[in-house]
Amino acid sequence: MPRLYPLNGIFMANPEKLGGFKILKGTALISLVSSKPDGPPPAELFRILSGHQINLPYVTFIQSGLNGCSVNMAVEAKDARTTSDLIQKSFLQSPDHFSDVAILSIFPHRKKPAITGALFEAFGREGIHPDAMALSPSAISVVLDEQVLIRASSSLFGPFAFGAYRTSEDWKLAQKGKEKLYKEVVASYQEKRPKVYGLEYQDGQELLRIALSHSHLETLGTAFEAFSRQGLDLTFLAATRSQKQPGTVDLCLPMTKRGSNRETIARTIPQSQIEARDPVGTFSMNGPHFGDRYGIVGDLLTALERAGVDLMGLSCTIASITGVVPSSHLAGAIEAIQDCFDVPSIFKTDRKYG
Repeated sequence: MPRLYPLNGIFMANPEKLGGFKILKGTALISLVSSKPDGPPPAELFRILSGHQINLPYVTFIQSGLNGCSVNMAVEAKDARTTSDLIQKSFLQSPDHFSDVAILSIFPHRKKPAITGALFEAFGREGIHPDAMALSPSAISVVLDEQVLIRASSSLFGPFAFGAYRTSEDWKLAQKGKEKLYKEVVASYQEKRPKVYGLEYQDGQELLRIALSHSHLETLGTAFEAFSRQGLDLTFLAATRSQKQPGTVDLCLPMTKRGSNRETIARTIPQSQIEARDPVGTFSMNGPHFGDRYGIVGDLLTALERAGVDLMGLSCTIASITGVVPSSHLAGAIEAIQDCFDVPSIFKTDRKYG
């Protein structure tokens, strides 16, 4: 008899088949929100961290207004205090600091909004509130308090199926003796031009920013289901929460009939505040040394800054980087990336419209 799981109040018999999931423990989340013109320039922030060889297994950057920004980064627990002190000393601003967090990643998502939506719904049903969330080209990564990690991993075995692992207990047994496999080996960062496997980009995208409370997380999954039914690709996502401001979800979808993506969310969550920007372009890349991200992010942001590219959003997780820029800056962003990295191939992904 097929296993049933709840989705939008209906019991379904066909969970989404995914490749697997991984967990990285022993990290801390550093969150920095600035709404002032004199806030820390992102490129300078990451150059300072790079100079102290602080590895960053997870980073998101979101432009806020004309001069503000929101930065979330996970660092190894041993580097948490140093990172906070460097930010305080360099920019006279104290970041939020979440200790004892873990990064849970599921893969692949195949750019299907329904997979991300099902994750939102699973966490919403369990009352799990992620500290941050981001997409790489292949995986969805969620930053969570380690205390809810068991509940979070167990909640995956309703909407998703993971090959031979029928339950979370099956998965736990398979991980015995392999706890360090996901700990990325940090390569010696000595390349003048870091290598990239390939650069992918999309144009004609719409950037949506949604401000919402934790109670709406599960409901947001319903909107993502609607996007999937329309055949839309999810090309960017970065979700954050702050001790000082409401939580936000930034995402990119192909442009459709003007306002229709925004209306889909508004119908699902009437109380939400939604901002929209279009047209924008997205780019994504990964490389052999991208686990050594203390150098990669700093180099990328410096290159974009020098080229005058307006970076609207960035997510770095699972050895990959995804960025959002205005469509008018997309060619400049690609040129800046080529100047900074060794890029063997560049390809444009066809847009998918509803």
